[in-house]
Amino acid sequence: MHDFDGIKEQIRNRVDLVDVVSEHTALRPRGRNHIGLCPFHKEKTPSFSVNVDRQFFKCFGCGAGGDIFTFVQLRESVDFREALGILADRAGVELEPTRGVHQYQSSRADIARANAWACGVFRKNFQDNHSGASVREYVQSRGISAALADRFEIGLAAGSGNPMLDVGERTGIDPRLLADAGICRASDRGGFYDTFRDRLMFPIRDVTKRCVGFGGRTLVDDRAKYMNTPESALFNKSKCLYGIDLARDAIERDGFAIVVEGYTDCIAAHQHGFENTVATLGTAATEAHMLQLRRYCREVVLVFDSDAAGEAAADRALGVALAQNLSVKLANVPGGQDPADYLQLAGEQGFRDLLNSSVEALTFRWKRTRERFAGADSPAARREAVSEFVSLVAELCKFGVVDAIQQGIIISQLSNLLSVSSGEVRQLVARRMDTGRGRASGETSAKRRPDQPRGGEQAALVTMLTVLVNEPGLYGRVADVFDPDRFERPVFGRLAGYVRELANGLGEFRLAELLSRAENTEEAEILTDLAIEGSHVGNYVATLEGAAERLAQIARTRNTKQLTDEVKCGEVDGQPLEAAGIRDHLTTISQRLAEQSHFAHRRAVEQCHGAHVTAHEAPVDREGEND
Repeated sequence: MHDFDGIKEQIRNRVDLVDVVSEHTALRPRGRNHIGLCPFHKEKTPSFSVNVDRQFFKCFGCGAGGDIFTFVQLRESVDFREALGILADRAGVELEPTRGVHQYQSSRADIARANAWACGVFRKNFQDNHSGASVREYVQSRGISAALADRFEIGLAAGSGNPMLDVGERTGIDPRLLADAGICRASDRGGFYDTFRDRLMFPIRDVTKRCVGFGGRTLVDDRAKYMNTPESALFNKSKCLYGIDLARDAIERDGFAIVVEGYTDCIAAHQHGFENTVATLGTAATEAHMLQLRRYCREVVLVFDSDAAGEAAADRALGVALAQNLSVKLANVPGGQDPADYLQLAGEQGFRDLLNSSVEALTFRWKRTRERFAGADSPAARREAVSEFVSLVAELCKFGVVDAIQQGIIISQLSNLLSVSSGEVRQLVARRMDTGRGRASGETSAKRRPDQPRGGEQAALVTMLTVLVNEPGLYGRVADVFDPDRFERPVFGRLAGYVRELANGLGEFRLAELLSRAENTEEAEILTDLAIEGSHVGNYVATLEGAAERLAQIARTRNTKQLTDEVKCGEVDGQPLEAAGIRDHLTTISQRLAEQSHFAHRRAVEQCHGAHVTAHEAPVDREGEND
């Protein structure tokens, strides 16, 4: 880890990029971004965009991009260390520790290790024959089998004293680390106390199976029925999806994700065969959730337990899914039951029928618009209902979520509802689409790098880098071929080195942490380009595997060409071909060529040495001979 990592993390947590940029140019929200005029070049149409969730900026006019440190470097014309000092002063962070005072700072890797230790303690409590017996009975009463409890590693937080602190002390774990991980908390009177008591514990993991936090359900009469790990350097409940580590492969396989609201709902769905199910952590589905799911599928089904919740979810889901090109459907569990209870009563087929009856969020929203229009008691209320829906349709069309056929159907429906011509409705939608449209709304207008790597191998390597910038959890799939030294351009090699370093040290990491490695503006600009380009890729696993296969194919072709050239020169591995043994040599070469490539180089051998390879010799696959 770099010396400044802890300081950078503190600054990012205390200083918001939007606040800093707003001091130099006016920003206004648009979707997941804030847009405005670029502070680095003169322009009349806004092309400057700040991504709030991922904390980076990008100008689609001049190409500038990076994180908060890059912005200060460019705006103040200073180097990285000076920018760090400016932001440290603003954040109230000391760059140098006060003499004689020990500064304790837990890394994300330390917190992950503390969480893994805590998970083991909670599991031991749950499996204890004495203290865990009644809790295991409760879990079984909720329809969760012992096998599923083991698979999701359900645990138990004891109820008396501070057992986690006590066990940690005996194990030699610093209580300050446990506090940073949210396993315990600092007391106002000094010292620490356990965060979770008398709770059923649900470990929350990321896609790399790393434990990032916990959810705890009370087993006693506690006002807080559910409690999550406090926000930490590793845990953010608005970004985490419970069960994603176990559901990812099934989501890729099935092509869609099921999203429920509770831990037990998620576990019950898995038990009944719906392994593509994840759960939010007491929050609505956020843009970060949708962005994560978009990496593995193109359709999401949100399951809710009431019509009111479904209506609110439709608005939120459409809002966060706009720019992600995700299809969102809604399924409401009848009778106000939660999905876990419904699964126990209706079983697998009942829940499957519920999913099959799910309604597209836009259709759901249209139904509510018609109801509001019909029930409105004034022309103004009717106009408001329709105006909201027209604005929504315009946004969907602008982002390409609604195609021309769907747009025509919607316009026809609006025409009938309003008793006006389809042409007038189409003009209304078009005006809404044009209102405030700037270059920032289309990320494809970004300035292209004129010196992007060319050639099959370099293109494949850059594709890998692009995917890993957006989905670092997949690094393990290509770790053996993703070599920074293979990049021709030094800047790409350095960026690949940063990715490898972070992936080996942290597993999954955030874009902000990768950007913090970039101590010059060129690296930051390229990283933001890769982040934006990669956000449109989708199906990361297939893309990554395709790039890896391309590299393997290129290696086979090179090896085959080398062998063929040796044959033409009359040598194999530096040894001359002797007339007496030419048949054996050529047979060996033919076999090696067949093993090394799908390409048929037999013709080259025959042209050089005549038809010495007979039909009984090892066959060569002729498929793709002319490639």
